Amino acid sequence: MATYKGIQGYSVQKLSDDPTASEAVGQLWYNSTLGKFKIAVAGAGAWSSGSDMNTARSIMASSGVTTAAITAGGQIASGTVNAETYDGSTWTEKNNLQTARENVQGVGSTTACVVMAGWLNYPLGATGKTETWNGTSWTEVNPTVRGDASSQGCLSAGASSTSALLWGGSPGTITLCETWDGTCWSEGNNINLAVTQGAGFGITTAAVSAAGETPASSNYTGVETYDGTSWSEVNSCNTGRNKVTGTGTTTAGLIYGGEGPPFSALTEKYDGTSWTEVGDLATARYGPGGARRGTSGDTICFGGMISPAPTYTKTTEIWTDPVYTIKTVTVS
Repeated sequence: MATYKGIQGYSVQKLSDDPTASEAVGQLWYNSTLGKFKIAVAGAGAWSSGSDMNTARSIMASSGVTTAAITAGGQIASGTVNAETYDGSTWTEKNNLQTARENVQGVGSTTACVVMAGWLNYPLGATGKTETWNGTSWTEVNPTVRGDASSQGCLSAGASSTSALLWGGSPGTITLCETWDGTCWSEGNNINLAVTQGAGFGITTAAVSAAGETPASSNYTGVETYDGTSWSEVNSCNTGRNKVTGTGTTTAGLIYGGEGPPFSALTEKYDGTSWTEVGDLATARYGPGGARRGTSGDTICFGGMISPAPTYTKTTEIWTDPVYTIKTVTVS
């Protein structure tokens, strides 16, 4: 009688206990204790509906995690001062920003975050103003290095109100990268290719810049990573778009939404090496806010502009990573 090894050219590993499902996806093994063949499989990740924000808007500052997120500013025809927090179930209005703005960036938590740069209401133009949040109120602090020059459409990453990274900016010719230490902004090493309106995520020593606009393309697919010192070009994402949102880490990231045109519902997952297209958002949108809980994969996407423009949405969607399970293989 032929053996499995003889037919396939390799043997099936024999284990007394099942391995962790998420670490063994696609693998077949023999559980010697149970006397059964087993295989680990992954179900598809998907977006589901969450509770609506209080104020519809797009291209706003957003930070925190899926069960404790904060958003401030954004576009509602023009810039707004509105701020809200999310507790994993509902949105609650909070004290307003000092300065209304859109195309604004933010990092930190619901009790300590920093909001910076953006575009002031017409005809005032771009701003380098920075504000910090202590859980109750906003305080204006030192502005960005770039001041009011090319401060809209920047990308950002960071872990707290005392550790942030800001790079790029309109009109898509800015390579400037700067860091925030809780008191001042300092110029750091520039990104390789000028970019604006892309997805930025991670922390100041391990960040990702993905997609967006460049002088040559409004649907850039390029990706760069930052190690705390310098930027390096890595594998491109699958679909170029601008006003796209990103959350996560350099080894477990997600980008979603954006504008091609048209408005996009596409979602791509990053594992630190390559990009994989996964489940679409239910609502195509550009400029949504987002937050993610570490490397767990749980992500929220909220707000944004939808079709027909200019229509702003309050909707929130929740991304849940694949469910990993171990199944018994029936041998006949």
